[in-house]
Amino acid sequence: MAEDWTAGYVTEIGYSWAYFPEINPLRVKIALVCAGIAPPPIQTACELGFGQGLSLNLLAAGGEVEWHGNDFNPSHAAVAREMAGHSGAGAQLSDESFAEFRQRGDLPQFDYIALHGVWSWVSDQNRREIVDFIRAKLKVGGVCYVSYNVQPGWSGFIPLRNLMMEYLDRLSPSGRGISNRIGEAFDFAKKLIDTDPLFAKAAPGALARLEGAMPQDRSYLAHEFFNRDWHPMSFLDLGRALDPAKLGFACSANFFEHVSNMTMTAGQNEFIKTIPDAMLRQQLMDFMSNQLFRRDYWIRGARRLTGAEQMEHFNDCHVVLARHVDDCSLKVKGPIGEATLNEEIYRPLLDLLADNRVHSIGDIIRKLQSEKRTVASLLQALLVLMGDGQIAPANGNPPGRARRQCDRLNKHIKRRSRDVDEIHFLASPVTGGGVPISRINQLFVLGLENKAGDADQLARFVWQALSARNQRLVHDGKTLEGDEESLAELRKRADVFLAKSRPVYAALGIQ
Repeated sequence: MAEDWTAGYVTEIGYSWAYFPEINPLRVKIALVCAGIAPPPIQTACELGFGQGLSLNLLAAGGEVEWHGNDFNPSHAAVAREMAGHSGAGAQLSDESFAEFRQRGDLPQFDYIALHGVWSWVSDQNRREIVDFIRAKLKVGGVCYVSYNVQPGWSGFIPLRNLMMEYLDRLSPSGRGISNRIGEAFDFAKKLIDTDPLFAKAAPGALARLEGAMPQDRSYLAHEFFNRDWHPMSFLDLGRALDPAKLGFACSANFFEHVSNMTMTAGQNEFIKTIPDAMLRQQLMDFMSNQLFRRDYWIRGARRLTGAEQMEHFNDCHVVLARHVDDCSLKVKGPIGEATLNEEIYRPLLDLLADNRVHSIGDIIRKLQSEKRTVASLLQALLVLMGDGQIAPANGNPPGRARRQCDRLNKHIKRRSRDVDEIHFLASPVTGGGVPISRINQLFVLGLENKAGDADQLARFVWQALSARNQRLVHDGKTLEGDEESLAELRKRADVFLAKSRPVYAALGIQ
């Protein structure tokens, strides 16, 4: 019997259309410099397990990095290649197994390798193949991004997830389709919990995880929970697994986790400081926050920066305000709850960035540093605002090639959005990757291209596109009925778009 090429991975339904900003090389640079580590120049990059290829294609379009990628699902590879063809960015994409991809002789040595979530969803053998690939293909000084389901956050849910898989294998026929089968598995688990088993009392978090997952998109759930292999792993176990590739932990890709008071209480911070082992401190932090998903940068040979070198590197690290300044907030929700930001530090920073132009971190420090606004407090403020998505890493001098690539890719995505509501990002040569943009705003941008100039014209353009496809608007959970009600709502959204969104998009190179 021929070996199953899927290796137990869900292929019946495509992966969700998602962009992961942590993969962006510009973000890698800022994170490493803030952690005091010299960043490598990233000219060649590879994503293993790219899903629909949205992140890779947005990044390839938005910069000058030579991108390669591999996802064993041929449907994913076909979609990603089509998108790459529209941008013309030259991303090289394949549908091989990890072992086949590793053995290719035409791949370059990489400055950067990224894996989002894949580590948790493949077999032990495939994880070994991934490590062997990194060992063979990552340059000395190169960076690896790994995100993965982590214990302790998933510990209580593991038995329940495994039970749902047993139910699918034993009682739910495969011919019913994965979406129906997922619904049956969750119904089964809910009925079990309703019997008030002692397990639910011993693991109350499992019930919360179940209830939180049930309403989510079926394509996401299929790939997140219903592959044959699903392995939440501790931070220290991941470190041991990556040892053969000579990788050492560099820093978190989650900017909030660079700011300890965003992730831990004062007492927890004091306790962590008593632990001399840096790797053990990371694992303890996962216990403090009951971490579910880690996003980390690892490096093959770190070089520590001196204080003077770090400040020099900040001159080459750039950021941009990613929204209208009126929509920025001094209240942010971090891992341990909502935090109110210090007005004396954050307001001048937001005012400086309010022009939506690109600013170097070094220049920001020089302009704002004072007795109250120290270098450390300004860096912390930048990390918090980046963690909240209010500002984004940026390219100090976006190349013309990237602008042309982004324009071509965005044209394809916007036209696609006339029919389906799936991709909620466009490519920016300024941020070097994806910018979140709703379907309606994408259609407004498309309307501008089609000479719709004011709010009424934009509303009519969008409503014509939706109504021609028998699609309706939803506002506050209510489906709007009739042309006038829908047009009135679209005019309101168009007014906001013209006043706030359009200037920001233009500043980010999205026309």
